[in-house]
Amino acid sequence: MFFQNIEFFETDKFQYLLIHKNGSSSVRKCMEDIDCYPASNVNFNKVRWTVIRDPYERFIAGLKYDLIIQGLEFEDVNKDDLYHFLINLRTRSKGDVNHAASQIPYLINTHINWYVDLKDLTTFLKMHFNKIEHENANKKTIELNIDKHEVMKHLQLDYFVYDNIKNSSYLWKWQNGKIF
Repeated sequence: MFFQNIEFFETDKFQYLLIHKNGSSSVRKCMEDIDCYPASNVNFNKVRWTVIRDPYERFIAGLKYDLIIQGLEFEDVNKDDLYHFLINLRTRSKGDVNHAASQIPYLINTHINWYVDLKDLTTFLKMHFNKIEHENANKKTIELNIDKHEVMKHLQLDYFVYDNIKNSSYLWKWQNGKIF
């Protein structure tokens, strides 16, 4: 059983921590033209950055994405399974992870220098890669009859971490300029 899902992508200037459903397809698309490779360890000599997202928005986007890739409708799944956040590396290799799982386990012991809020990602990509790529995996519309209040009960810790990052000096804003 694994608790953490860490995927760093490294260049000569930075390490990017991929967090599913946080603009990672758009970021990786922007990195296609530069020498980038998977890295398994934190490199303290390079800038380490990642993208964070509002926990509720991320949960809904991840749930919809998982339903789409599994070919299911919301009515087909056991609602008690929605908050099962552990990572199964046996299915990870084929792309099957819980995309609605908390973003907190991605962050543990990764020593991130800069967090980019998803709302600022377009500006960040334009400044750092001189291009903007939007990859949206949720092209199909799925209706969710979900109780937001119930979901929010499970996201309290996520919001605590997210709000603390948003109020910290580690949150990147365009006024900070380029970080690599």
